[in-house]
Amino acid sequence: MPFELTIFEKNYSSWSLRPWLLLVKTGAPFREVLLRPSDPDFRQVLAERSPSGKVPVLADGTVLVWESLAIAEYLAERYPAAKLWPDAADARAHARAISAEMHAGLAELRRQCPMNLARRGPIALDPATRRDVERFSAIVAETRARFGAGGPYLFGSFTIADAMFAPVVTRVISYELPVSEVAKAYVQAMREDAAMDRFYREAAVELAGQAAQVSTATGPETAPGVDPRDQVPARARWAVIFHSQLVPSPDGYVDAADRMVELARAQPGFLGIASARGADGFGVTVSYWDSLDAIAAFRRVEAHAAVQARRADFYASYELHVARVERTRSFST
Repeated sequence: MPFELTIFEKNYSSWSLRPWLLLVKTGAPFREVLLRPSDPDFRQVLAERSPSGKVPVLADGTVLVWESLAIAEYLAERYPAAKLWPDAADARAHARAISAEMHAGLAELRRQCPMNLARRGPIALDPATRRDVERFSAIVAETRARFGAGGPYLFGSFTIADAMFAPVVTRVISYELPVSEVAKAYVQAMREDAAMDRFYREAAVELAGQAAQVSTATGPETAPGVDPRDQVPARARWAVIFHSQLVPSPDGYVDAADRMVELARAQPGFLGIASARGADGFGVTVSYWDSLDAIAAFRRVEAHAAVQARRADFYASYELHVARVERTRSFST
């Protein structure tokens, strides 16, 4: 029987990208199960498929693997001919180290630059995110110099390390991040990879289908006397605006914030998020929702409530505002 891989929407899910690429690289047949938070039975289906309540999840008959790095290791064992880890012991050790670092680190980059394959345009990076971008460039430069002979990937040929760093590659492209020349060449090679290109193309098809469904369901909305460049959203939207001042060196904050973004993305009615934080620790996060009921439901999520209970560990002060989005205007160069 073919593998069964449960993932979220391709345009937004960095965790889904990694095992998807590796499955394609093995050549193994697999069935893709795509879950959307907007689906009415989303929570029930996710609970049935994932012990952790998160994706990705790989099913191989009765074997269930529900964590991206664990899925990578499982595939490497099942398909040794695919050489998903480098052959040489020193290269393999390095590949495992940087894969684990990517898995647990670069959290500020993930926070400020959520994965969005359709996005294009630079943003102003806060200092912590800039350090993460510099770390990415340093990893690519060192790895390519030591182990990259024989091909365009981190270790010459495609490995698990490339799959782990693929979401960063998409962020470099989407946000036009300032990486080194060596890193730029690596990003270009990854984007031109056949499996990566297929993922981008399928993500675009999914996104276009969703946009068409929303347009068909709601129709265009206009208001008398409104500038035609301002458009009332097709789906009534609400914004949760969170201003916060961090305490010095808040222990566990980055992991908690990253987890909250993951939880929000999994909620029905979630439409997007933007966040920025200055060197002084003051930050603004705005999340967008299609209804007040969706906002209230997220507030009741147990894991969300657990983080809220630790607010004094993270924040010296904060303010939260809920506002209706009446119209939007955008600009890019």
